[in-house]
Amino acid sequence: MKRAILMMLLVFGLVLAYQVLPTQNSLPEAGNRENGSINLNETLGPIVPAENASPLITLNKRVYSPNDTMELTIVNSGKTNLTTGYAFKLYRLENGTWKEVPLNLMFIEIAVIIEPGKSWEQRINLKDLNLEPGHYRIEKTVVVTDPANEVSMGIKAWAEFEVRG
Repeated sequence: MKRAILMMLLVFGLVLAYQVLPTQNSLPEAGNRENGSINLNETLGPIVPAENASPLITLNKRVYSPNDTMELTIVNSGKTNLTTGYAFKLYRLENGTWKEVPLNLMFIEIAVIIEPGKSWEQRINLKDLNLEPGHYRIEKTVVVTDPANEVSMGIKAWAEFEVRG
């Protein structure tokens, strides 16, 4: 009995793999490739149109002291809702490379929906981050959902700033 079930699962897996995995004939013609890569819009269709995916992060200042409060604003200039939250990542530029700054913070998990033409502001107390002087980048994940095909895509939106003093 166990062998029969195992054999049925194996056959089912092979049939499923045959149906799901692309074949060479399903890929675009070699003439449609640029630089040896495959255009995913040709194989999968557009995931989220570019005009729908336009989050913008702005900061109230370019230079902060370690004790300032940063005002981060996400502006939705696109045609569809954006979703984000309070979590963020922080990077410091060191020798030409962005290094993630460990944050000893906990973030509440609340989905913030930003409608087209609207914005959302988050206040961040830099004193809680214990930042040394330097060049930083704050990064947030913003999810764009295309209502036509109900496909979502996460976008990393960021802004750079300096800490002095």
